[in-house]
Amino acid sequence: MNTMAYIVILAALSVQMLVAFPEPQCSNYDFQEKLLEKTVRMELHIELLEKENKELKNQQLLTQNNYNADLAALNARLGATNKIIFRAKLSKQSLPLTTQQIVVFDTVQDNVGNAYNADSGVFTSQLNGTYVFQFAIGNPTGKPGAMFLKKNSEGIDYAIAGHTSGWNIAGKTAFLYLEAGDTVYVVGEGHVAGTYGTDRHHSSFSGVLMHAC
Repeated sequence: MNTMAYIVILAALSVQMLVAFPEPQCSNYDFQEKLLEKTVRMELHIELLEKENKELKNQQLLTQNNYNADLAALNARLGATNKIIFRAKLSKQSLPLTTQQIVVFDTVQDNVGNAYNADSGVFTSQLNGTYVFQFAIGNPTGKPGAMFLKKNSEGIDYAIAGHTSGWNIAGKTAFLYLEAGDTVYVVGEGHVAGTYGTDRHHSSFSGVLMHAC
């Protein structure tokens, strides 16, 4: 066999080997490089998740703190305004009134919740609920008078005194459902007697919140 024929045979065998055993598409270096790339991507993703989780925890903590603050403020408000009671009396011995004049009971003995205004004589409801009100009028003979309990200018009840001999004292009690902002007050006409001496309080006005709803 001559040299040329030998070279041709070797070339043919080389081609056959390349076809039968092609070079792998991925070398070991390529595999490690791709594995490293995936690892880096996974670490970046984990870092991002940890950051988002931290931000979420901070937001939850802030929300919880705001909720606790709002709840504390609400409890303080309800604890204060749920206790509403007042008692007031008329300090003047004699008070002539024009028709439908508001009687200002100026001496306040109790005013828990500050719902009664001693300057105007008007009680203003702070909460929806059931309230109990009491008013009394006391007059001597010859000085008749009357008092009327009002809710938002609506007549609820009335009492009269001073139409018979001696002293007359009359009183009424009313159960009212009020909404926040409703007003309750007493108007009078004729004559109203107030305080004589130390403990003789002839005319008074009081109220209490029985049930808030």
